[in-house]
Amino acid sequence: MINLNVQFLDDDYIASVADSVLKQNSLTSIPVNIERVIEFNYRMDIVPIPSLQTAYDIEGCSAYNFTAIYVDQYVYEQRYNRYRFTLAHELGHKILHQEYYNKLNFFSFSDWASVVEQIDENDRSKMEYQAYMFAGMILVPPEFLRVEFMEQLRLFESQIEQARSNGYSRDAYAPTVLDAIAIELSRKFEVSKAVLSRRIKNESLEQEIR
Repeated sequence: MINLNVQFLDDDYIASVADSVLKQNSLTSIPVNIERVIEFNYRMDIVPIPSLQTAYDIEGCSAYNFTAIYVDQYVYEQRYNRYRFTLAHELGHKILHQEYYNKLNFFSFSDWASVVEQIDENDRSKMEYQAYMFAGMILVPPEFLRVEFMEQLRLFESQIEQARSNGYSRDAYAPTVLDAIAIELSRKFEVSKAVLSRRIKNESLEQEIR
């Protein structure tokens, strides 16, 4: 077993790191151009690999020295939103976890698959959670999300009022409104509906539905 003693990072800290990355890289519009940031600002190549997921159960991973991000070719070509999230996730590992990666020895995909299995489950879980949260915050920045969410919510005002007039409780109509907003905003931010829904929840925006 490989013990890395990965530090616990709370969501507020991860949010502050993501915000710094957004500002340092002048990411001031959506959808966030994560490809350009990785290739030009962090000098990492993006390399599609045929059958990476089939052969090694890996959608994406970074080179041991973070000079490249390898992505399953099918994900790269056919699952655009997933591809973008994979890039942001791997960038999260570089920014948050490079010191831990420096302790690992892997030079091939089979090496990486083997090393991952040996990492202490608690360490692995913390790194994956932290990179997942970072990716969501980079691709769906809180300030942009709030503005877009409130704009979409205004479009539902008449429907919400109608639901209230018909005697429906908030618990009855809020999930439908949230679902519709998540679908629309997932297109704008170019992420999956699941990622967008998670970001709405993390930012407590569902409370804006009265």
